[in-house]
Amino acid sequence: MFLEAGCDLVTPSYDLNIQQMVDLLGRSDTSRMEVVIHQHLPMFHTEHCVYCTFLSEGTDFTNCGRPCEDHSVSLQDRIGMSHPVRVDEGCRNTVYNAIEQSGAEYLTHFMELGVANYRIEFLEETEEQVHEVINLYKRALRGEISGTQVWKSLKATNQLGVTRGQLVK
Repeated sequence: MFLEAGCDLVTPSYDLNIQQMVDLLGRSDTSRMEVVIHQHLPMFHTEHCVYCTFLSEGTDFTNCGRPCEDHSVSLQDRIGMSHPVRVDEGCRNTVYNAIEQSGAEYLTHFMELGVANYRIEFLEETEEQVHEVINLYKRALRGEISGTQVWKSLKATNQLGVTRGQLVK
């Protein structure tokens, strides 16, 4: 539907587990699909603004002074992981997982299915980290290293999408 409507590329949702992704790719023009193979997965969205609440005397976007433009905030969980919080144009907050997620394990399979377009998403990485991530994925795409080596080197979660699926062991 999206391709017929004129989109050049379609990016499948994070909601797909690997089997659902493979099923979709098997029924699609994979030359026009872009698969996200590395990202900080959004954990949840909220209309409550952490920045306004903790970094201003204001009560909402009309009087908070926009502390989100000058500060970066993370929420720390019970085990000490800091999950970045980002604000969108509507002052809604998205909390992202502290640990990146990698689909590198599936690159060979995606290439066999004809996928030529991949996306790597960054959130807070330094210039050096960006170069490291891109170089590891380039090497995996050229077959120089395995997908396992990529996610282990990055200390990322070996998973694609929100869940592996309830039937996957």
